Amino acid sequence: MNSENAVPADTAHLSLTRQAIVERNHALWGHEVCIIGEPLEHAYNEALRHISPRRKTSSSASQTFLRVDQSVLMNENFIKQIIQAARALEEHTQLLTLSIDNPLDALPGPVERRTMVRQLYRLKDQCDVQLAFSNYRLDTKQADLLVDLKLYDFIKMPFPDSALRLSLNTRSDLFDRLYDRMLELISATRVRFIADNVEFDDSALLAKNLPFEYFQGGYYSPADRL
Repeated sequence: MNSENAVPADTAHLSLTRQAIVERNHALWGHEVCIIGEPLEHAYNEALRHISPRRKTSSSASQTFLRVDQSVLMNENFIKQIIQAARALEEHTQLLTLSIDNPLDALPGPVERRTMVRQLYRLKDQCDVQLAFSNYRLDTKQADLLVDLKLYDFIKMPFPDSALRLSLNTRSDLFDRLYDRMLELISATRVRFIADNVEFDDSALLAKNLPFEYFQGGYYSPADRL
């Protein structure tokens, strides 16, 4: 840590992007900051600096999402920085949400899985950090989940995925089953759905026919490099 002011040699291979998240009427609701490249610790530090309320603009967005790899939540120093960032944003009437791809099979064993669950609950208990389950798909089952979806505030679903698009072409009932499944989860967990990676007009129209509250993707706003 004696060289903490030094710029890492691989910084040039990293970049940050910010993309808008909109409501059903296309009004701006929030932004998500993502790391492009290998998500090393210094990259997350830079991302947290960019979402600092000291950098707040005239944007009306009240929600700030940070997409993180679940492995970084094992880093005690990063957890402390997240808590500090969340509290600073709260003072400026903004909320921090961690968007996490939480696959169960990415953790090597029960010890790591228990540690990850404790970290998630710690973030919920110690500050007003919200959690988004990223990359939820039609074939996601309860057995695939690290922790029950009741812990999450949002579910981000890439839309439409290949299975749903195929179902529309073959006139299967997959669309109706997805609609019913989403309503079931909303009722049971009070989670809110975000349609992610919406790139085209037909995808946006299809998403509007499902109970998504928020929408994200190039169709609504391209990702800006920070």
